[in-house]
Amino acid sequence: MKKNRLINVALLAIGATFFGSFMGAGVKLLSTDLHPIIICFYRCLMGLMIITPFVARNNFKALKSSNTKLQLIRASINIISMICWFSAIGMMHFEKATALGFTTPLFTTVLAVIILGEVIRFHRTAALILGFVGIIIIIRPGYMPFEFGTLLMLAASFSFSFVLILVKKLSDTDSSLTIIFYHLLYMTPVFFIISLFYWESVNFNQLIIFAFMGAAGLLSHWCLAQAFKLSDTTFVMPLQFTKLIWASLIGLFIFAEQPDIWTWIGGIVIFISVLYITYREAFKKKGTKKPIQVDRAIIN
Repeated sequence: MKKNRLINVALLAIGATFFGSFMGAGVKLLSTDLHPIIICFYRCLMGLMIITPFVARNNFKALKSSNTKLQLIRASINIISMICWFSAIGMMHFEKATALGFTTPLFTTVLAVIILGEVIRFHRTAALILGFVGIIIIIRPGYMPFEFGTLLMLAASFSFSFVLILVKKLSDTDSSLTIIFYHLLYMTPVFFIISLFYWESVNFNQLIIFAFMGAAGLLSHWCLAQAFKLSDTTFVMPLQFTKLIWASLIGLFIFAEQPDIWTWIGGIVIFISVLYITYREAFKKKGTKKPIQVDRAIIN
């Protein structure tokens, strides 16, 4: 029974990275014809349309939030993060963008020290340094021309780190459904207003891709949530690295992008540092009832 449960958790965790990667692939496909702001608007609109029936099914209990002001601040920062992220995906190799996306937990750890006052000691400091070495390996400044997309991707990861800190605070009082619903509810009209300055008509095929992205995003979040519900973070986290595998395959077969060995080396270095931070946190909280921090940005 235990073996079957671990298999199910592994399939759910891998499924989360699989669907998450295809959501990102949808962004890259649309980027060839549409402005990133337009993609952001339709992505949020589709997500809101998909999640609203779940809110209604729950008798709209998800509308009750203990901190709507914090929900608004979280959505505002996420707008910046999404614009940077979607723009970067359209400019960069899909594989490289995915590898740099692993940096979010590193930034979150730094911000947790600054904002939440968490104490950081030698082990986590060493892991952070290792992670930023991985970034240097991927970027290779001075050897490779610096891409503006790289800067945007790092900005997206950094700004999303603030979002994770706020989500951590909100999760103490609000449900996941409430947090997701309010972030889409606030972001959709803002993106609509901004998109009016870049408005482009979308065709039927593009609408299908948007619907696919919304469904893939929902499935990705659901799979990861179920995986964490059934197993420990320390078992689920290593499987998150499969996202780089999916990104490499998608980049090769859909976008004709040749895999880059240095992106893989840097990505592995970054992920090892993130994994070590996760295991250190699990070790520190062993025997306590405190939950291990989960950085959902891994599945972005």
